[in-house]
Amino acid sequence: MISMIQLKQVLRNRRFVLFTILLPLAWYMFLYNIQADMLPNIMLGIAVFIGIIGNSLATFSKRISSDIGFYSFESRFSNYGIKNYLLDQTFVQIVLNTLIFVVVLGAATVFAKFPINGKLGVQFFLLTIMGIYFSVIGFVLGVRLDAKLIDTVGFPVIILAALTIMPFASFGAESGFISLVAKVQRIFPGYYYTNMMNAILSGNGIQLKDMLLFITTFVLNIIPLYFLVPKVKFSKAK
Repeated sequence: MISMIQLKQVLRNRRFVLFTILLPLAWYMFLYNIQADMLPNIMLGIAVFIGIIGNSLATFSKRISSDIGFYSFESRFSNYGIKNYLLDQTFVQIVLNTLIFVVVLGAATVFAKFPINGKLGVQFFLLTIMGIYFSVIGFVLGVRLDAKLIDTVGFPVIILAALTIMPFASFGAESGFISLVAKVQRIFPGYYYTNMMNAILSGNGIQLKDMLLFITTFVLNIIPLYFLVPKVKFSKAK
């Protein structure tokens, strides 16, 4: 019930439509026009990632920060604790991220003749996992920071998150900075997402090493975030 209410509220939010639906579409068309030699699925992944990151680290985190006072009050009179809240919000995020994927894919198919094939199923699954990853980060930001502070730090956090998943190697640049960023990316799951997608798109199977590193980095990144979530029912000073 709470999930459905939250979902309806988000879909009526113009900020969500602008920053997490229209912006990814603009990114896809931008990449399509300047990187014509880039694989279509890579372009799709980048555009969807932009939407997922914006949804998770901007819209979602601010929503959590704004609503947590109400759910903190509710938790005093019910068994609805932080685990229930996180699970409900994760479900909402999965639905919203799926919507982002479908909208970008639909536009890519109509305007850029995007090829529909079975590889999209694997890509959708991997993007869903990455969506959960960024949603957990957004949830932690929401329960730890107030809405005004999130507005202040939101853009820098989004830029940092984008740097962890942008496949710089695909751009053909080899400067010292690009090389450094590529090395730092290896401690985040987005790097291995790109490796697995490249393997699939080139006709090769996913390497076990990349799959294990994807899972390992996902877990190792989530563990410290878990300890940043309050263990008691909601109690955040406003």
